[in-house]
Amino acid sequence: NILVHNMFDKDQESGDSWPAEIKEEFEEECGKFGKLTSVTVMHNEPGGKIYASFETVEASEQCAKNLAGRWFDKRQLRVDYLEDSEMPCGG
Repeated sequence: NILVHNMFDKDQESGDSWPAEIKEEFEEECGKFGKLTSVTVMHNEPGGKIYASFETVEASEQCAKNLAGRWFDKRQLRVDYLEDSEMPCGG
């Protein structure tokens, strides 16, 4: 499981569908590294956070390495690893 910070700024997004659009883009990009089992866009919280679970540890590590430090829409991404017990119940 990974937690990606700075993927978006909830105060700068517009329309009702932006969380779904961000989730779709994230799944498309991160699906290259392995099968995603869940993606949660924390659209009501500050920090632009997305929680993602992968089928394998290797896939989550590859995705995290690819995203960490990368710039996305003028924001530098940060990635943390999470245990199953640290994952949110919903978004």
